Amino acid sequence: MSKNTIALVQARTSSKRLPKKVLLDTLGKPLIIHQLQRIKLSNKITKLIVVTSNNSSDDELADIAQKFGFIVYRGELENVLKRFYDCLRYLNADDNDTIVRLTGDCPLSDAKIIDEAITLFEASDCQYLSNCHNLIYPDGFDVEVFNCEALIQTYKQATNKSDLEHVTPYMRQSNNFKIEQIKKTPIYPNWRLTIDQKEDFVLIETIYKHFNKTIFSFAQIIDFLENNLNLIEINKNIPRNDGCFT
Repeated sequence: MSKNTIALVQARTSSKRLPKKVLLDTLGKPLIIHQLQRIKLSNKITKLIVVTSNNSSDDELADIAQKFGFIVYRGELENVLKRFYDCLRYLNADDNDTIVRLTGDCPLSDAKIIDEAITLFEASDCQYLSNCHNLIYPDGFDVEVFNCEALIQTYKQATNKSDLEHVTPYMRQSNNFKIEQIKKTPIYPNWRLTIDQKEDFVLIETIYKHFNKTIFSFAQIIDFLENNLNLIEINKNIPRNDGCFT
């Protein structure tokens, strides 16, 4: 059993396709705050950290997250792997601590789905586990779980630009780690409930306005969309990223 389960939510505001997407307002709050408050419902996470850059472009993001009571760590803009590594050093993380990688472009993150991945990781002897390569859930509910030791080894050995930008490709592709993918009956993995472009925001905002609150379940989202399938058409032509490559 690990000492801590540390969720690192990777976020920035300099996205080229939809700048400041994590700060877009819905129901009077930025999307990133809705997401963090949803993640906070996890029964497994012991520390929740927003990991953003030390670039001035992310000053507003850092200020807003702290204003709402969330811990923020700031590091390198482009080398996100180093940002994660430096954050764990700052936290004095133990090699056996469990790390949960989440991204700030998933405003509907679901605590039960996150806890599902953490529970399976804890019951396994793997070093990395995810739900986003054998596609199970709609895009926007990706969870990656690994131990601190695996992150440290990745930091020391990974050199490709994509490894540095996306944190986990080296873990998944180097054959140096024992990895597992969650396997279960897929639930609309072709649906897109992440945010990267304007059409995505239209759909996400529609969902939030329907429930008129921050907290609602994955099952409620699915039920709402099954009864309003026209909404899925809004952003269906935007391709899904390769698993957790965000």
